[in-house]
Amino acid sequence: MVSELTDRQKLLLSELVRHSEGVDPSEAARRLDVSRRTLQRDLRAVAGWLRPFRARIENQKGRVRVVASPQELRRIEAALGPVMPQAAPVTPRQRAALLALWLLAEPGPLKLAYLGKVLDAAPASLSSDLNDLAPWLRARRLILVRRQGFGVLVEGGEAARRETMADIVYEQIPPYELARMTVREGDLSHPVARWLVQWVKPEALKALADVVESVLGAAEPPIEEADRFEVWLYAVIQSLRASRGGRLLGEEVEGDARPSDIATARELLVRAAQAIGLEAIATEPEIRYMARHLAGLRVRLDDDFRLLPSNVTALDLAHRFVRAVQDITQLPFTSDELLMSDLAQHLAPALDRVRAGLPIRNPLLEMVKVRYPELFAAAAAASRAVFAPHGLDLPEEEIGFLTMHLGASRERQSAEARWRAAIVCPHGLSSARLLLSRVRKELPEVSAVQVAPAQSASHLDADIVLSTVPLPETEVPVVVVSPFLTDEDIRQVRLALAGIERRWRPSPESGRRLSGGPTTWALHLASSVEIERIRAETMDDLIPIVARHVVRRGRAPAAEPIVKAIERRERLGSVVLPGRQLAVLHARTDALDGPFVGVYRLERPMRTPGVGEDEPVAVVLVLLARVEEDAEAIECLGRISVALVESQSLVEALKSAEEEQVRQHLYDAMVHLGE
Repeated sequence: MVSELTDRQKLLLSELVRHSEGVDPSEAARRLDVSRRTLQRDLRAVAGWLRPFRARIENQKGRVRVVASPQELRRIEAALGPVMPQAAPVTPRQRAALLALWLLAEPGPLKLAYLGKVLDAAPASLSSDLNDLAPWLRARRLILVRRQGFGVLVEGGEAARRETMADIVYEQIPPYELARMTVREGDLSHPVARWLVQWVKPEALKALADVVESVLGAAEPPIEEADRFEVWLYAVIQSLRASRGGRLLGEEVEGDARPSDIATARELLVRAAQAIGLEAIATEPEIRYMARHLAGLRVRLDDDFRLLPSNVTALDLAHRFVRAVQDITQLPFTSDELLMSDLAQHLAPALDRVRAGLPIRNPLLEMVKVRYPELFAAAAAASRAVFAPHGLDLPEEEIGFLTMHLGASRERQSAEARWRAAIVCPHGLSSARLLLSRVRKELPEVSAVQVAPAQSASHLDADIVLSTVPLPETEVPVVVVSPFLTDEDIRQVRLALAGIERRWRPSPESGRRLSGGPTTWALHLASSVEIERIRAETMDDLIPIVARHVVRRGRAPAAEPIVKAIERRERLGSVVLPGRQLAVLHARTDALDGPFVGVYRLERPMRTPGVGEDEPVAVVLVLLARVEEDAEAIECLGRISVALVESQSLVEALKSAEEEQVRQHLYDAMVHLGE
């Protein structure tokens, strides 16, 4: 008898049997992604199937329920059998996505009858889907071809085809979830996961994941976890298309790419080609295509990297953006140093993606608009004022991320903490910061002691783990929450805390007591500044000159470690302050004997990559520190970085003032700024 029901009707009956209090019809239609009329037809079919069990369906007080004796309900459940998530029907929206993925993956035409068989759909339904799909593809520079006796085919550029495939997958399921299901757990409950393993062997999916993790996981500084899974998805799509003859044309991958990104892309794809036996993904066009995507990756800066944000240009733009938002909202954002630092770190890869025309995906966009409508409007207006003059048109998705940083700033407040919580959020810095701020505001009894990657969640030193994604079994309780920490999330966290036996820990020290303070360090650093006049055509010429000067000053025994440290940071992003003719080089290395500040004026300005185009640089400020540097010294260097974007007089002094005046300006910045 059960064979008479469709998969969707089985799922509907299973829900009715499980919920003796009844099911809301509107909610049931939403979950099954069908209309109320279709739901009524399914209910009639289920009612007919139930008659031999002396059971019926009733609508009582707006809820639909199965009326039957306990014995008959047990018989119904036995006849229905287990309805696993794998048996959940494909919704119309998922069917349309799968149809597009099949057409984009296949190099040749596919017959409608064949598509109907593999997608378990009627030709009329697929024909309707194709009608909706044609204009959607056209907006992405792809053409849907349909001819009688020929079949259905998608024509267009290879790069556009791959980007569209990635967009569809990302819309259906985050790459992190897709990788977890297909690589780690063999879970094919999601239709996209089932589609993927039909086109790429599971062992190839795992091999690609291992290569991406090995190459990007070992990067310094490390790449954000969510971005590593996005690179995995692009590598999977590259292998899928390359194995079927998809070839990138030279004009599709034109444009400048950083040598470091090309080198990383080459290593990644050469190793991937060896791992899966597909040399076609290691060609020069494929390498340049991957390098485009690497340019927009977000890095997670650990303490030994933090001196300035990785991109000095982004630091300047972050300050301008925050000031513009403050002018619009009249809220005190500019006093939040963490906001400035986080925005600068976020903007560096985001602007790279905007310039390269790469998609920016924000699954929380609609929630952001609802929760922070005023801040979203202010962020949109401020972005037009700050970024448009540089030829950067930020999409709504990126404005949503900026709004999340602003929202985190508004909700940030200190609170007495009693429970130690670890935050796991692989979707990026903005989501993690937002969740941290919500925890501090809504759960004053909780102290967020660390933000950890999902892969290390099983060994965290905390009382509880708050994660935005499901995690495997861990030693401490895990509560899956939204970055917005909803009321239901808060209730679940407190229920979990109530079941934990409190463990006593001594209060962590606020930091070691330091001799001296900002004034002492400011005097020491400013008085040691010297102005050097040098000749250099490029940054590659200048960095060794700076390193040799540091050695001559007796501040380091050898130049090579200093060169490597500066180059490592310089590769992370632009070092130019827009429109100031000033560049900032900064790094941390234990090759030094202590913090160092140096000013280097060029005999002739050199052209250096900036926002959108090269900019002239007449003076370079160098800020160096040890990895384990005195906290007060780092604070002084950080104050200089803030003053650079807020004080035009300091910039002008660095370019042309006498040495004593430069020292005075730097001293003032270190002592007075922020006090």
